[in-house]
Amino acid sequence: MYTPNDILPINKRNQRSIFLAGSMDPKQEGSWRTKAIAEFRAMDIFDPTNMNHDNLNSEQMKHHVTWELDALELSDIILLNFLPNAQSPISLVELGMYVTSNKLIVICPKEFYKSGYIHTLCEKYNTPIFNNITEAKTLLINSL
Repeated sequence: MYTPNDILPINKRNQRSIFLAGSMDPKQEGSWRTKAIAEFRAMDIFDPTNMNHDNLNSEQMKHHVTWELDALELSDIILLNFLPNAQSPISLVELGMYVTSNKLIVICPKEFYKSGYIHTLCEKYNTPIFNNITEAKTLLINSL
């Protein structure tokens, strides 16, 4: 597993890689990212989680954003998970950047405030979209 504290691999390894994009809920015990890491440990995992994200200085933020952008490009699969009560502005940007990439898998429950827009966008560009991570799991497992 790679985090923003790690140097990204220059050469692709023989196993597939997944970037865990999407909403964060720092108050939630057992986050969806922790569960995904356990579930997909056979893959190289890029986890951008930084619980101190809002307190990074400008140089630290630049490093973090650059790491995320590089890891997104390097990954074979981008799992983009929108949580029902989150605003997720960065996740919406990532959706726009990768909706036509053929490596994006989106999870967006109907309760998310922009779910209609996201579902329409994904349908337009044939991007797999699911209402929850359980539904997406089969596609992810078949991607291993």
